[in-house]
Amino acid sequence: LRLYKLSEDGKQFTVGILATGNMFGELESFSLGTKRVYMETMEPSMLCTMSEMQFEELLSGRPKLAMKFMKALSDRLSERDELLEQLAFKDLKGRTLHLLALLADRFGMPDGEYTTIDFQLTHQEVANMLGATREAVSVAVRELVKEGSIRTRRMSIQIKRSLPCSGTS
Repeated sequence: LRLYKLSEDGKQFTVGILATGNMFGELESFSLGTKRVYMETMEPSMLCTMSEMQFEELLSGRPKLAMKFMKALSDRLSERDELLEQLAFKDLKGRTLHLLALLADRFGMPDGEYTTIDFQLTHQEVANMLGATREAVSVAVRELVKEGSIRTRRMSIQIKRSLPCSGTS
């Protein structure tokens, strides 16, 4: 699932991608960062819902599940902190490579010396995730391909496993 926000002029900014087993939602007492967030499926998906009361009962009776929930929340906060750091300190090429490394870590399939990101990914979707234009991302991707950091195929991206910024090795 792709989570995104819309600017006043309708531009999308991807704030997260959820994989199987991830949680998404709002409770009065805390948030998973979902205020004014839209959701789009990227592949066939099954969603389960529960009320706030059901969720609280579920967590109160299962401390191990509550700890997993807290870990998921903590991981999401760490990802946001890392994204803010990338936005502040790296150029678009560096941010693009970092994002692709994160996606490869999370959704990657090893393929020789590369890891294939296991879902279709367009330059526009990468731009939405980085808050950039498709054209600027296309330039950054071409540079990364030229230097051998990534390979691209139609709607597919592979990242070199031996890169220091990727945990895909």
